[in-house]
Amino acid sequence: MNFSTEQILSLAPDDSSIKAGRSLATASKWQNPGQTERVLWGECFGSGAKPYQTQIDLPEPAFKCSCPSRKFPCKHGIGLLLLFASQPGLFVNSAPPDWVIEWLSKRDEQAERKLSRETANANQEPDEETLARRDAQRTKRTLDREAKVTAGLQELDLWLRDLVRQGIASLQTRPLTFWDHMAARLVDAQAPGVARRIRQLSFIPQSGDGWTERLLTQLGSIFLLVKAYERITELEPNVQADVRTAIGWTIKEDELPQTSLVRDEWYVLGQRSTGEESLRVHRTWLWGKRTNTGALILEFAPAGQPLTSNLLAGTAIEAELLFYPGNYPVRAIVKNRYGPPQSSTDISGFETNSRLLAHFSEGLSRNPWLESIPAALTTVMPVRTNDRWFIRDVEDRLVSMSRGSLDGWKLAALSGGHPISILGEWNGGSFLPLNAIAEGRFVAI
Repeated sequence: MNFSTEQILSLAPDDSSIKAGRSLATASKWQNPGQTERVLWGECFGSGAKPYQTQIDLPEPAFKCSCPSRKFPCKHGIGLLLLFASQPGLFVNSAPPDWVIEWLSKRDEQAERKLSRETANANQEPDEETLARRDAQRTKRTLDREAKVTAGLQELDLWLRDLVRQGIASLQTRPLTFWDHMAARLVDAQAPGVARRIRQLSFIPQSGDGWTERLLTQLGSIFLLVKAYERITELEPNVQADVRTAIGWTIKEDELPQTSLVRDEWYVLGQRSTGEESLRVHRTWLWGKRTNTGALILEFAPAGQPLTSNLLAGTAIEAELLFYPGNYPVRAIVKNRYGPPQSSTDISGFETNSRLLAHFSEGLSRNPWLESIPAALTTVMPVRTNDRWFIRDVEDRLVSMSRGSLDGWKLAALSGGHPISILGEWNGGSFLPLNAIAEGRFVAI
């Protein structure tokens, strides 16, 4: 595939890596650049006595560099790929050097071992004693956690009732510690999903006009979750899964039901990272071209550790996704890939905002704790009204752009008064732009 500058820079872990990578995207910084259909390599002059050996496995893409940086990909990887995108003629088609062959061999061996383990696990049936022991251990862990969660949600129930009884007008004067204290109690009760929702409440009283309605909506959603958990054994299995997910229960990848595999050509709409210094959360939004299904790939990385994502925004991959259980499943993992990613601007999406709203309403009716979905709004234009940015469709209907987004002017410049496609995520109230497609060109926002 042909990598665009926007796609390459979207792989950088931070702004400083982007700046450093751009400075290295010049021929004078490199020696012996080469390529095959699969791999790029080059040696970058640095502060050390020996140049840094940098290599990129293109189909993934995956990076390797001999520099001491803990960032992934490092500035040398970003610089080498930028150089290849701008001056491919510098890279001679030749046999890779030994250090590249060794790295590729290790990657192939790791892939073969992983496939062998998965095949062995699929074909090997544990004996009855092992199954019984695992079931007993799993049951004990589940019961212990359920007891903690039940106690935590009972305390939350009282807290919510007291909050409403005292009146929500006073919440504008409450310090952040008021919310953090309850959130911390829920973390101790092993309900991190609910704790995150409580922390998000703390910003609403200062969010401007209409904050009381927004706060009551979220309080009602949390109270509904508390009541649903009280009678979780009476709910259908998929609804139980949604309740547990909203509370913060996690399922190991090897425990996911294999019946939820969906093969499609998945378009990578966009990515964004959030979180604190101790833990980064990386979200990648996909859209199935044939199934018109959205998917969320979640990755977590502790401080100093690289993210393993190798999905590029603006590309499409033929793959099987394995979805987590739920009444309206969104989160998934990439189980099997068929071929390398392909650059693409051919994206099916929502031609009108009413179709977007209908799609989200369908999801919300099946999972009332659904927070956001991926979406591609096609044939739309950004417009500014009363100091707010909106997205207008061909029917002249508006949806609000996220208040936290500063990209309205970028999108307006890109549009120039003509329709474009805006890719991002919709949370039921506002649209957060991540990327755009204009005149057949993918643009990172």
